Amino acid sequence: MSILFNLTYFSFLICGLAAALAVFYFLTQIPHLQGRLRILAILNIVICTVSCVLHLYFFTRLQILANASPSITEMAAAIRELPLIVRYGYWLGTTALLIVMFPLLIGPEHVGSRFALWLVLIDACMIMTGYLGEYSAQDVDGIPWDTFAWFTVSGLLWLAMTVSIFWVLRRLPSERLIPAQRDALVYMFFFFLIGWAIFPAGFFYAIVFETSVGVVLRELTVNIGDIVNKVMWGVLVVYAAREIVKANRLDAALKQ
Repeated sequence: MSILFNLTYFSFLICGLAAALAVFYFLTQIPHLQGRLRILAILNIVICTVSCVLHLYFFTRLQILANASPSITEMAAAIRELPLIVRYGYWLGTTALLIVMFPLLIGPEHVGSRFALWLVLIDACMIMTGYLGEYSAQDVDGIPWDTFAWFTVSGLLWLAMTVSIFWVLRRLPSERLIPAQRDALVYMFFFFLIGWAIFPAGFFYAIVFETSVGVVLRELTVNIGDIVNKVMWGVLVVYAAREIVKANRLDAALKQ
């Protein structure tokens, strides 16, 4: 079990450092972007800055166990001491900003503001039901039925959000998008489909596995998800934004 703890413990450090490097990359890209595409880089700077601070904070909180050989119960107890409301507040804020990147990259004229608002509302409900599920499982032996119910609702909301994004992307007039936009949207959808599925999967670890093991595995899984969904997602979005700027400049030069 010490291997499991070390993997989880150092995943906080890796997440923090990866987010810090991402912030540096986004800062270097701001001068190359313009208009709403520059907002994409700024949003990613905010997200990864918060991610860096939060994960390094959690890393320092677990240092007390790093030089010991904690039992799985001690590991789970230490992880549970990390403020639950802070973790879910972080997810609520950052996922909303990630979702807003879809219309910013596609162009609000293609999807409309209602689509973004709809996704943000579903996302908020998904995060809040996940919080209620985990909160209801605290200081309780076994898994209460309401915990399972909240996590199930959270997973269904993730599915609803995935279907909504797929439906809108399918209806987009591809001839009005440049190749960089089309490629980025395809990659973003699969990032969302696979990467965001990590979070509902993490919730159910506490149900499938023995409670303490599930708690530690969930934290490790969510940290991996943060690297995929915050750092790698952000790099993809900003790279696509740069390609869009290049394409627009080339198109303007050809028209002159």
